[in-house]
Amino acid sequence: MEKTGSLWSYVARFALVHVITYAVIAIAFLAFQGALPAQGRAALDFFAPYRPLNLITLAGQIIRGGFLALILYPFYDLIVRGRRGGLVLFAALWGLALLGSVEPMPGSIEGVIYTETTAAEHLVALAAGAVQALLFAWLFLSWERRSGADRDAHRAGSVNHG
Repeated sequence: MEKTGSLWSYVARFALVHVITYAVIAIAFLAFQGALPAQGRAALDFFAPYRPLNLITLAGQIIRGGFLALILYPFYDLIVRGRRGGLVLFAALWGLALLGSVEPMPGSIEGVIYTETTAAEHLVALAAGAVQALLFAWLFLSWERRSGADRDAHRAGSVNHG
């Protein structure tokens, strides 16, 4: 099947939605984390699974979003046009976050194995990651499917009137 637009426009859309969802979840997560008692958030403070928004954080998330887009690009048709595309995208993103950590962060397999992080801290980080993946999947698929339908309608209109 034909993909909508170019690879780089897809990467840009993916990265933009990734940064937006990261920002929304980071703001909420940091507010929640700040409300926890200090002894109940030691690992969250140390590892900082979500960081305050600044230029460095946003640049890092743009790069991360771009790499995630490239990793998932071969599955574009399955995700965007598939009946269960949202579930596939959610599972892929959450799975990559859970298994693909480069350090033992709360909410990652390495964090469970190699740290003394509490179960509550792991669950909070896992829940935040799941909400971010769900929000991302919904926003990104809404955008891709709507823009794909608009492009298909435009192509059909230009063929019928041409």
